[in-house]
Amino acid sequence: MYEVLKRILVDDIQLRTEDITPAAGCAEVGLDSLTAVELSIVLSNRLGIEIHDYELLELATVGDVARLMEQRRLAGPVDPAEAAA
Repeated sequence: MYEVLKRILVDDIQLRTEDITPAAGCAEVGLDSLTAVELSIVLSNRLGIEIHDYELLELATVGDVARLMEQRRLAGPVDPAEAAA
């Protein structure tokens, strides 16, 4: 999930690839309130992962964001087609 996050941060949010490592602080790489909103929207629209901007801002590192993405993806909503079966 880290590589997916890194690609989004670089391609969509326009952060510098050389700054992004799992141990890098979110503020250190440029994840501020505006970019947190953008990232939240991209995660929701593209991956179906619901993480609010305020949740992103509470996380310390890029690795923490990737871990939360993985947790939310695994705990994601049940596909309505599967629930009906």
